[in-house]
Amino acid sequence: MSRNIFPALLLVSLSIVLSCKKDNKFNDEQLSPVNVSIRSTNGKIIVPSGNNYTRTIDYMNVPVNIQLSATAPKIFTVDVLVNNDTVQHMIDAGQLGNAVLLEENYYQLPKSAEMRFGTDTLALPLQISMQAIERFYGKTLALAIALDDAGKQNTLDAAGKMAVLLINTKEIIKEEDIHYISFTGGGSILKQPSGTDHTLGTSLVVLPVSVTLAGLAGGAFTVNVSASADTAQALIDNGSLPESVILKEGDDYTIPSTLSFPANTNTARFDLVIKTESLRKYELNKPILALRLSSPTKHLLDTARSTVVMELEPARLIETDITNTNIGFKTQYENTSNANETSGKLIDNNVNSKFLLFNFSTLWAQLEFATPQTTGAYTLTSANDGPERDPKNWTLEGSDNGSDWTVLDTRTDQSFGSRFLTVKYTFSNQVAYKFYRLNVSAVRNSDLFQLAEWRLLKRP
Repeated sequence: MSRNIFPALLLVSLSIVLSCKKDNKFNDEQLSPVNVSIRSTNGKIIVPSGNNYTRTIDYMNVPVNIQLSATAPKIFTVDVLVNNDTVQHMIDAGQLGNAVLLEENYYQLPKSAEMRFGTDTLALPLQISMQAIERFYGKTLALAIALDDAGKQNTLDAAGKMAVLLINTKEIIKEEDIHYISFTGGGSILKQPSGTDHTLGTSLVVLPVSVTLAGLAGGAFTVNVSASADTAQALIDNGSLPESVILKEGDDYTIPSTLSFPANTNTARFDLVIKTESLRKYELNKPILALRLSSPTKHLLDTARSTVVMELEPARLIETDITNTNIGFKTQYENTSNANETSGKLIDNNVNSKFLLFNFSTLWAQLEFATPQTTGAYTLTSANDGPERDPKNWTLEGSDNGSDWTVLDTRTDQSFGSRFLTVKYTFSNQVAYKFYRLNVSAVRNSDLFQLAEWRLLKRP
């Protein structure tokens, strides 16, 4: 009898313990649901109010606090909504002063909030673009945030399930902090070229156009670029530019549709590419064009300077090939072995032909004009084969009489990256000469010389 009493008592004890654990589990599951609300003051969240937001160059972050009447008995989610109708009604009724609705494209807000077991509050992240603060500077931005469907039998507080967020933009930034985007020199008529950073060509002219961001630069963004023929026409109609002719996008010039503004920079540039033939066509007129900025993905357009009008000066932009204009041509040596590769091929305006010279030591090629000419550029084009035959060292020289020479440009250790490659060389010169001479003193590594083309360019 005594031997069996201990196992029996042990079984009873285990049964009691297990029963207690099961009861405890049951009691946990029977904890009361909680009441859920948005923390606010009389249904409003005022920003700024103390330190209830953080700010970067591009965004401001406002925590929207969800609070529970007690700690969450288990994990659950609550839906997060935006009630634009409510805000708009309050604005229309004059209940929010000079407020405007915070539009959806200016903020990011989670669509649900997950409440963890044992927590009684959660800061829901609301991210707002600083572009909205800048665009509506001086006004109050309003957004109604509401909760729905708390789940797991939890309830929503009738008075606290919605709150109106109000952001006083004047207390977030100062007017001088606004990041305005504008053309450099926008809002006026710019004569082009206005500097020395343009690129001239015999078929195309490239003018760099600069766009400026005011204030401290932040993340990357884009802004659209387009032609604004109406702006140019208005200046003609009101007599500001009565003799001008409007250049047409596509026919006369090209621009990119979008300018990408890199991060942490205050200036970006794009190329305005103009056809030289269009400049020649309107050389006696005053060709003009107007450009407009629009739809930046960040920041704000300066409306007074988001358009720029350019008055082009063809005489300062047209680069002319004068190689075959009333000239005499001769070279120091001639190829007498192959009639298809003689010196005349050097200026025949055909890169598929070439001048080939055997037993090279030095070589000059000379142009003589009927009247003195001013030049500031020339091109050389590599021939079809044998890169070791390419010119390496040379000078370009000018002369009034063909005997006394002035060195205008010197190049050493030059190389061409590929065959049939045309390279332009520019130099500073304002003196007109009757004679020009290309004087080659070395080739890459050969006793042969070859060159497909030499062109002399007249620059403004």
